[in-house]
Amino acid sequence: MSAWYQSSKTKLNDPLFTEWDDFLLSLVNQYNGHTNEALVQDIVIRALERKNEIPSGFILDHILGELGLYPYIDKEIYTTKDKFRQSLFTTPQDENKTFHIRQAEVFHRIMSGENVILSAPTSFGKSLIIEALVASNEFNNIVIVVPTIALIDELKKKLFKYKEQYKVVTQVSQQPSERNIFILTQERVLEFKDITSVDFFIIDEFYKLAPASSNDERCDRLNLAFRKLHSKCKRFYMLGPKINGLVSGIEDELRCTFLKFDSYATVATNEHFYPLKTKGKDAVVDVERDENLYTILANIGRGEQTVIYCKSPKRASLLMSRLLKTKIFEPNDSNDDLASWLGDNFHSHWSLVEGVKHGIAYHHAQLPRAVGALIVDLFNDSKINILICTSTLIEGVNTNAKNIVIYDDCITRRTKLDMFTFNNISGRSGRMFEHFIGNVYIFGDKPQIELPFIDVPIVTQSENASESLLLHLGSEVNEENEKRVQKYYDQNVLPMSLLLKHQGINPNKLIAFAEELTNKCGLWNRVMCWDSIYPNSAQLNHLSTILFDCFGISSMGGGTVRSASQLNRKLIDVINKVDDKELIRQDYNFWRRRNKEYSVDDAVQAVFNFKKNLVNYNLPKIIYAISDVQEVIFKRFNYSYGDYKPFATTLENFYYPASINSLEEFGIPSQVAKKVIEHASIEDKDNIDAVIDFLTVSGKDSYSYLSEYELGFLKKALSYM
Repeated sequence: MSAWYQSSKTKLNDPLFTEWDDFLLSLVNQYNGHTNEALVQDIVIRALERKNEIPSGFILDHILGELGLYPYIDKEIYTTKDKFRQSLFTTPQDENKTFHIRQAEVFHRIMSGENVILSAPTSFGKSLIIEALVASNEFNNIVIVVPTIALIDELKKKLFKYKEQYKVVTQVSQQPSERNIFILTQERVLEFKDITSVDFFIIDEFYKLAPASSNDERCDRLNLAFRKLHSKCKRFYMLGPKINGLVSGIEDELRCTFLKFDSYATVATNEHFYPLKTKGKDAVVDVERDENLYTILANIGRGEQTVIYCKSPKRASLLMSRLLKTKIFEPNDSNDDLASWLGDNFHSHWSLVEGVKHGIAYHHAQLPRAVGALIVDLFNDSKINILICTSTLIEGVNTNAKNIVIYDDCITRRTKLDMFTFNNISGRSGRMFEHFIGNVYIFGDKPQIELPFIDVPIVTQSENASESLLLHLGSEVNEENEKRVQKYYDQNVLPMSLLLKHQGINPNKLIAFAEELTNKCGLWNRVMCWDSIYPNSAQLNHLSTILFDCFGISSMGGGTVRSASQLNRKLIDVINKVDDKELIRQDYNFWRRRNKEYSVDDAVQAVFNFKKNLVNYNLPKIIYAISDVQEVIFKRFNYSYGDYKPFATTLENFYYPASINSLEEFGIPSQVAKKVIEHASIEDKDNIDAVIDFLTVSGKDSYSYLSEYELGFLKKALSYM
């Protein structure tokens, strides 16, 4: 069979090959042999790229039907059998969309009441099943849990068409309606207090329930989100890429069915290996990597979309700068407006400004959300041809990439790609109805480590369950794990309710901070008991010291904060509403005097890291916890205490109305959103629902203060508000 497969691939790759009758005869014989249906399916899909050359193409359609690949059958030559099949496999959302046989199986199993955990290739079409479940109108309240904001944005656009049946809720500040589709990250599931009724829930990229390290806080939060939803509703669908299976006991405990369709591919993939001869540091090996990459890109040109995987934002930025120097792609004027806007609002020497002019961009988690979403849209519209990205874009966001280049064979630093991550990245090549065949170019060695078995620690209480996670199980914790958490019940420094309230913050750090505060209670009370809802300079300086010394925030910001005094200065800039452009200029000037290698891109990345990882996420949560701890300790010794919660909330929104942050997720950059909110006659500018209502009824003439390009952001966002 493998000899036939290799021979068939060779024939299909040969543009001069014309002996189609013999080819089709051998294909039919191999199918009738039923020895390896996956290889037959791969060849049929490859043959679709040349179907116009095949005189007896109806034979391909017949085999497609037998394989269950109904969406690919040519509707113009439908037989009676095909028409009957279409009536059975048409999706509930669109009579022009057809399930393939495995999608239909998953959908009908769920609709008949089964809970399904699905492992399938990236090209399987798992998200089509999500849309079908929504379109069925079977459920009043659906919660969809996704790992990234980028995936919230993608699903929101896809499901907005159901706005007459459901309110699409993506933010904690939104008020639910009678029927809702909640599209949330795990953190937002835990924060949302108004999810009272759930009829069905979905967890995308469910493999993230298994911890990737010994201190995987996002994994803990996803497990807690699962527990919260499962306590409200027992019906669910969890989906993700290829895995080996589930840890023993999970299927029985959750009363679910694990479906593994790893070999059921809807696109074919060519793998091209480039073993690296050079050894040593990245800077040395990159010379060989670049040589390979330039050759590949020169051959591909602008005609095909290419995604390049790098292990970090810094690597992506450096690679783009080197690509621009090669002049492989000449600039054109299709993205000049974007380039001008980026230069005006961030820095004119930021490499992304020059990159988009040449049809090259990068994407990673620290980019402003609206900018990241726009770059993906431009790539899918072929206005950007090369997209350099980290794993964030690989995890579920759909692109129209035909080619994937795995530039770094590591996840982070020296941790090699495992087979699971490799499949997840390489599976992004090709796309149904756009590219029947994708190409994956691998620099280095293909991973040999087997696919994992996925654990759900909140269910199994295995050794993978962290102490913090076990704490939330309360009396449900098993006897074996009772000893691991007993120390928290034995201590009398902080009440258990406080430790449980601040999920995601290491309880040991909270207790250690409380012990230090107890020892310095009298000394610290003056600078910790705030008279106002905002700290004065001495109080902010003290809070910065606590954050840095007691909670290790340096590691949370990608090294952008290296001392308590530096954190204090940066927080003052936020309080003073210093804009991104000025923050980037300050950072660049400060570090450039100390390090001649420091670039504008480094400064841009530092500002993005600080704002997104610290100010917009970690710092408010920790400050909220500090507020509760100081209240408990100071009360214990009859001292007055402060309330830091208003400050934490204001800081999270960069001292602007909360709706500006929310509008960023609708694709409106904060620079544009600030102008809109400033000019809007809205009573409650923190209320995103009120802001959306105002925007949807305002005409184009209401935004004379925006440039034509800025108005484009608003128009696009309004199309799915």
